[in-house]
Amino acid sequence: MIRRLSGIVAAVEADLICLDVSGFGLEVYATGTLIASARVGEPLTCAAYLHSSDAGMALFGFSDELERSLFLEITQVKTMGGKLSISLLRHLDANTVISAIKAGDSVRLAVPGLGPKRAERICFELRAKVEKKFTAIAGVEAQASGGSLDAGVITGLVGLGFSQSEALRAVSSCRVEFADRTWTEEDLMMSALGRLQRR
Repeated sequence: MIRRLSGIVAAVEADLICLDVSGFGLEVYATGTLIASARVGEPLTCAAYLHSSDAGMALFGFSDELERSLFLEITQVKTMGGKLSISLLRHLDANTVISAIKAGDSVRLAVPGLGPKRAERICFELRAKVEKKFTAIAGVEAQASGGSLDAGVITGLVGLGFSQSEALRAVSSCRVEFADRTWTEEDLMMSALGRLQRR
């Protein structure tokens, strides 16, 4: 079982990172926060999971153990495969997904590629598990307000014409680069918008 990866980032694409690990170029399907933190040519360490299914094997990467643990729970939901589960975590951060499931708010989970019926099933099947498992994880509740702030900024950026995935990557990148900063919604919006405009 693969639990962790360390290597040099060889390429960053919309949905994956190519990680050079001891000369092997590994394609790692990644969450939005991990993609936002990846820089070509720089070292990267991430939590990982090797998923095997009828479609073959795929390697998934996460910025921390919280994302990995949540991903594993989502893949237990009927009709939710590895790539669809990672797609949810590419569009929404882990705390937003957790708070939406706990609130039974399936509308927030209906991201591109994941329709309302699957979103409702995720809330129905995982609500009790999430309440029990993730409430105990240190920092989740403390970060929930940050997740709400992020969601408001992302919504604003989407309203300006950017895609949800572009907005998420920009917001996540701001948080990674300035980890110690206390953000207001206006400051985060301006910083993320600046990144998007430079691209």
